[in-house]
Amino acid sequence: MKRKYRHHTLEYKQKIVQEIENNVRSLSAVCRQDSLAMTMVERWRQQVREGTLQDHPTARERHLEKELERYKKKVGELSMEIDLLKKIEDYSLRMRKSSGFVVTGQNVVLRKGVKS
Repeated sequence: MKRKYRHHTLEYKQKIVQEIENNVRSLSAVCRQDSLAMTMVERWRQQVREGTLQDHPTARERHLEKELERYKKKVGELSMEIDLLKKIEDYSLRMRKSSGFVVTGQNVVLRKGVKS
């Protein structure tokens, strides 16, 4: 049989830690009455002291974060495409304005006498 894990909210964890820290209930009483593992409550206390206690994102939040990452990637790709198209457009305008004369080793000598 698959074990079902309980998920506790951030507010619940903070309330439990605050009760222990303020000596409202002892650690063993909290664990016994709320059916919590002593190591888990100790971990919550440590995290509160370090300022690292945080709520885990819900499945919907994780899904939205993945979707946001996909959109950011798409925007980046499209930005690169737009930049490339702008460069191509600038290049084609310059080529249309130029005479189309390609300078090679042989015609460099010929080109020196001609004014543009």
